Amino acid sequence: MYLKLSKDLIVTLQSEAYGEASFRSAYYVSTGVKKRKAKALWQLEIQTKSRVLDYFEYNQLPIPDLKMAAIKGSFLGLIFPIFPWRLVMKIILKETEMFLDVFQRLEAQAPKQDKPFFKYLVDHEIAIRRFAELELENSPEQALQAVTCLLSHNEGDSE
Repeated sequence: MYLKLSKDLIVTLQSEAYGEASFRSAYYVSTGVKKRKAKALWQLEIQTKSRVLDYFEYNQLPIPDLKMAAIKGSFLGLIFPIFPWRLVMKIILKETEMFLDVFQRLEAQAPKQDKPFFKYLVDHEIAIRRFAELELENSPEQALQAVTCLLSHNEGDSE
């Protein structure tokens, strides 16, 4: 089945380019534990962006321009070590809120054969939100569990 490119699908790919650039920048400017956390989040965004690109290719959808999303994300990632950690986590929660709504809407509207792909997108955004929530709850040792679970569970998976 070939789909029509929708605004939500464009937002989906742009959000992954944005997230990948954000966490990549954060990784390169962070140290210690924050660097390790940024790397895990970056890896999740790489994995998810790859899946979204595969979905676009499979459905013969044109790839939108990702430059502005990547530039915006790169700048956002630079604040990781500069701003207070709690503020960074609140920014992550705010930034992921809209994307989660988009992914949930796509999942609800998806044809049966595409449900697993869109469920993964929802799970990915929930994992990032859970990371930020647990950091804010002062449970840093559990914060990356949802992210690393999604990474290890989906290694080698193909949609």
